[in-house]
Amino acid sequence: MSQSFEVTEESLGREIFGPLGGIVELGAATEAGADNPLRSVSVTDFVGRHQKELNETIIEIQRIGNFDSTTMAIIGELGWNQSHEITAPSLLLWSGGIEEFSPQLEKASSVQRMLRAGSDLQMTRLLHALVGAAVARNQIAAESCPMIARILKNAATLLGIDHDDAAQFTFRMWRTAFLPGILMPSTHVSATTRKVYREFAHELEDILS
Repeated sequence: MSQSFEVTEESLGREIFGPLGGIVELGAATEAGADNPLRSVSVTDFVGRHQKELNETIIEIQRIGNFDSTTMAIIGELGWNQSHEITAPSLLLWSGGIEEFSPQLEKASSVQRMLRAGSDLQMTRLLHALVGAAVARNQIAAESCPMIARILKNAATLLGIDHDDAAQFTFRMWRTAFLPGILMPSTHVSATTRKVYREFAHELEDILS
């Protein structure tokens, strides 16, 4: 028995803009260096230096989700592209709790671990959200997947990691950790939806391999 749920455009946008905001914070902290105090990290300067990648990413996200201006305005509402302080607890959240919450959370070794784990997790969540939005908005895999691949590579650049290797690695993580939750019959996802997700998975594999 399959189940269908109506997904709003706003929720699709938030699912994408959340991990993208995490990538911006993680990228800014990574670029500053784990040995530097987090309070010295300037998100504004980081965004300014990477405006090209961010602009390209935002344009392609809008195309993939066919989002209107109200949905795109969520970026400003979330505020991750504006001046704000990056804290160790926020890195802990982006990393999925890889460290124990303690006064030692700002140690360089802990920060470095959170940055690495957070980069992996938020890249994979971003990919999952992008594919989910494309599927929900009835986009064609052959048209959307090249844009998704470019977004992944731009996100990797923001994180200071090799964009080709990171995009391939992110796809493999998504394929093994996220995709089975949709494709297996026990998930009660409709056969039609499973077929579309497989099309996206196959297309992305061809592009990124």
